[in-house]
Amino acid sequence: MDALRKWMATLAAGLALTQPLMAHDMAGGMAGMGGSSGAGAAKSAKTPLATGAAFDAKHRLWVAWVEGQHVVVAHSDDKGRTLSPPVTVNALPEPIYTSAENRPKIAASPDAKTIYVTWSMPLDAPYTGMVRFSRSTDGGATWSVPATVHHDRQPITHRFDSLIVDGQGRIVVAWIDKRDLTLAKKAGKPYDGAAVYYAVSTDGGLTFQPERKVADHTCECCRIALALDSEGRVQALWRNVFEGQIRDHALAVLPLDTQEPVVPMRATFSGWHMEACPEHGPALAITPDGVRHMAWFSVVNGRADVYYSRLDANGEPFGKPFGKPWPFGDTGKPDEQASHPALIARGNTLWLAWKDFGGDTMQLMLRRSDDAGAHWSAPRALAQTAGGSDNPQLLDDAGRIYLSWRTQNDGYMLMPVDGDK
Repeated sequence: MDALRKWMATLAAGLALTQPLMAHDMAGGMAGMGGSSGAGAAKSAKTPLATGAAFDAKHRLWVAWVEGQHVVVAHSDDKGRTLSPPVTVNALPEPIYTSAENRPKIAASPDAKTIYVTWSMPLDAPYTGMVRFSRSTDGGATWSVPATVHHDRQPITHRFDSLIVDGQGRIVVAWIDKRDLTLAKKAGKPYDGAAVYYAVSTDGGLTFQPERKVADHTCECCRIALALDSEGRVQALWRNVFEGQIRDHALAVLPLDTQEPVVPMRATFSGWHMEACPEHGPALAITPDGVRHMAWFSVVNGRADVYYSRLDANGEPFGKPFGKPWPFGDTGKPDEQASHPALIARGNTLWLAWKDFGGDTMQLMLRRSDDAGAHWSAPRALAQTAGGSDNPQLLDDAGRIYLSWRTQNDGYMLMPVDGDK
């Protein structure tokens, strides 16, 4: 906990340089500063920097962000050098969460004919919300009336949505949900954290099937990582609350067209005791051999850093050495504060990106592995800013890898990284 406090204090010294850590207690109360948390929060005078991006199968880049009480989408056909005029997704204004952990998400159908967007909409009570969805079938010119993904409409937490589309065009949306906490409270029973739920659309977003629960006792405000494996299955990684308030991560395959049970497994072994949510979700990439590669923020042996480890296809940890988390944010600087990792795989090549705060500037850092995570290149700085910034996102455009980043001073940037050694 001392390491976390030191990490937060260092960031607070340069509050304008990053989106600060938010900690929530298990009942949903805020223990620190952070992103929007109510209907009025989206009206902040500060321009939200949280931006989602994705390539479609025709190499067009799609970018989504928030302006006022509207999600807007633009596209680029020149790898981000210029963006089209933004188009409003939700014609009627509504409050929208705009923290970097809870930014709008965007994805395309496998044939690139339909574009999908999700976001979380705050309700009147703090830390409540609904997961919203819209689609465009005409190249982003017009968008459907936003729909709520989940059938449960209680005014509770449904937020921190994640979006992915599989090779068959099925849309999967996962989110943090507190319906089970609500039930436990009514029954006078203890309940740690929240739960993860997901819903599937098999008709291109016209409808969503009733949602399914992935797991109980999950962290309350960390983004969920979704990735496709070599079999085309969707796998999810989230920060979990294990016995003794250990905030490590769990992983599960999400069944899409069967009612087979969801079987979560423990995925990381940091042993971090934390009786709050750090608002710091993980990253997940899966190589063709079925190995799950994971990056996350944690405190291990008193050291606050970003860590990497692997699970093999059978769910067994291995790596440097066996199953031990590796602090890949270590750049040799005594005052560095690493955070918010991104991770992507192409074949057996992987890239790790993260933010590194050095006291007066925020740097965007990168490492690369060409042997499925066994060895990694030295860290390299790709960009830096003295103003506010979003969290990085790694994108794959048919084998070419790019890093998506938005800053207060420089606006939206798309940087090629696939040639980095």
